Amino acid sequence: MAKILGLDLGTNSIGWAVVDDEQNKILGIGSRIFPEGVKADTIGKGDKEESKNASRRNSRQQRRQFYRKRLRKIKLLRALIDLKMCPLQHSELNVWAKWDKKKGKAGRKAPDSPVYEEWHRLNPYVLREKALLEDLTLVEMGRVLYHLIQRRGFLSNRKGKDDGAIYKGKPGMIGITKTQEQIGGKTLGSFLHSIFPKEGEPYKLITDEKGNELRVRARYTLRDMYVEEFDQIWSRQAKNLGLDDKKATKTRTQFLNGSLENNRNKKKIEKLQDKYGTKNVKIEALKNDKSKKTLHKVTTTINVPLKIFLGGEIHHDEDGNVKHKSQDSVLFWQRPLRSQKGLLAKCRFEPTFKDKEGKFLQRGKTPCHLSHPLYEEFRAYQYINNIEYGKKQKLEET
Repeated sequence: MAKILGLDLGTNSIGWAVVDDEQNKILGIGSRIFPEGVKADTIGKGDKEESKNASRRNSRQQRRQFYRKRLRKIKLLRALIDLKMCPLQHSELNVWAKWDKKKGKAGRKAPDSPVYEEWHRLNPYVLREKALLEDLTLVEMGRVLYHLIQRRGFLSNRKGKDDGAIYKGKPGMIGITKTQEQIGGKTLGSFLHSIFPKEGEPYKLITDEKGNELRVRARYTLRDMYVEEFDQIWSRQAKNLGLDDKKATKTRTQFLNGSLENNRNKKKIEKLQDKYGTKNVKIEALKNDKSKKTLHKVTTTINVPLKIFLGGEIHHDEDGNVKHKSQDSVLFWQRPLRSQKGLLAKCRFEPTFKDKEGKFLQRGKTPCHLSHPLYEEFRAYQYINNIEYGKKQKLEET
C-alpha cells in the first residue's frame, strides 16, 4: 500500500494530508498553526514587513556603532595629545579608554577636566571657516580635527549608482544632492558656518531663495565633502604649524591560527616582512587554555607622514573630483563589510566519515563562494551552453 504525504507550507501554518494511492482514499488531514515570524501589524505589507528580532538587531547595531566611534575618538585624542593639540593627559584619557567593567558606568566616564571642557566649547564651525583664511593655533587645529571625526559623512560600500533617500532626502532630512547645490564652490564647513546662528546676535531664521529653512544639522553629507575640506585646511595650516615634517607611527595587529610553519601563515609573514621590514614585524605566541591551541599575534609598525596617518592618501582626478584612499587613516577609515564565507557548509559531494564514537564527521573543502572568479567563469559557460536558437538547437563548438 503506497501512501503519499502532502504538505502545504504557509507563513504561519502547515497543512498536511496522507493519501492512499491505491485506494484513492484520504487517510488523514489537518493543519498546524504556529506564530508568524514577523510582527502582526506588518503582515501582508510586502517590504515593510518587520521581523520580531528587528528591534534587537537594530539595538545591537547601534551598540557596535557607538563602540567603534568611541575607539576612533580615543585613537585621535592620543595622537592630538602627543602633538600638543589637545589639553589632555594620557592618564586622564585612560580612565575612558581602559575603563573597569566591574565599576559599570562609573568607570566609563569621559574626561571632564575644566581645560578639556573649555576646549570642547570652541565653536568648530567658526574654526573651520577661520582655518581657510587665517592661521590657527595647535589647540584650535586639534578641535577642528576632532569635529571632523564626529561628523564624517556617508560613505557607501555599493559600487552602483546611489539615488535613494539619502541623495533625494526625506521629510525632516535634506538630501545630499540638495546639500551639494547649496554648498556651491565653498567647503562644507564654510557653508555650515554661513547658516550657523551668530554668537551674541538675536536669533534669526535663515532661509534660502525659496523660503525654506537652512539648518546645520538634519542633512545628509558625503565623506568626500569632509575629505576635500580636510585637504584644504591642511594645505593652509600645515606649514604654519609645522605639521608637514612630523611623522606618526601606524600600528596594525592581526592574529594567525595554527603553526607558523604551514604554508599559509609562512607566506603571510614573508609578505609582511617584505612590505614593512623584518624589524617592524613582531610575532607573539598566545596560548588558549580552553582549546589548547596556539594563536600568534602579529604586530606591524611603520612611520608615515602625519597627513597620511590622519587623513590617508588624497588626490584629485582630471575633473577635479577628490579621490581618497583611507589606508587605515584615523579620520576617514571605513571598516570593510564583514565576510560571510564562514557561513558556507562543507561540500555535499565530499564523502562523510564516522569517528570512533560513531558520530558523523564531514570532511573536505567548502563549496566555491559566489564572488569567486572561478564561479563567475562557470556561470558564463553555463549561460553560453544554455543558449538555444531555431528549434531548440544548441550552439556548436567551432
